[in-house]
Amino acid sequence: MSHFTQVETKINDLVALKAALAELNMEFEESTADSLVKVRGWKGSTLTAEAKIKASKTYDIGLQLTEEGSYKLVADWWGIEEETNEAAEKLQQKVIQCYAKHKVKIEVEKQGFTLDAETVEADGSIKLGVSRW
Repeated sequence: MSHFTQVETKINDLVALKAALAELNMEFEESTADSLVKVRGWKGSTLTAEAKIKASKTYDIGLQLTEEGSYKLVADWWGIEEETNEAAEKLQQKVIQCYAKHKVKIEVEKQGFTLDAETVEADGSIKLGVSRW
């Protein structure tokens, strides 16, 4: 019996995702031109994906491309929770929030802005201050 479940996301920029995962000290592996990556799940079960994030010692989070061009997160979230003692929703939110921060940084730089400040609020939200001369 497979435990893999999907989480719909708006991740569509692997450069921003790689930067976010580097900040979070999470390993990332992308597929090659001739083969997809194997995503590990419960009792050795696997599925294939365009990329994967190593979530724990024996479990991965797969990134599968949707028809809309964004990625969905696919994983055995129960197994990840068991090995990491971190709720799946918390881990998903951490990755998505850090991704969003890096995506905003990339986009504001493209538009000629400079990042002046980055503040993490008490509630965990992130504020970015930008300016343009």
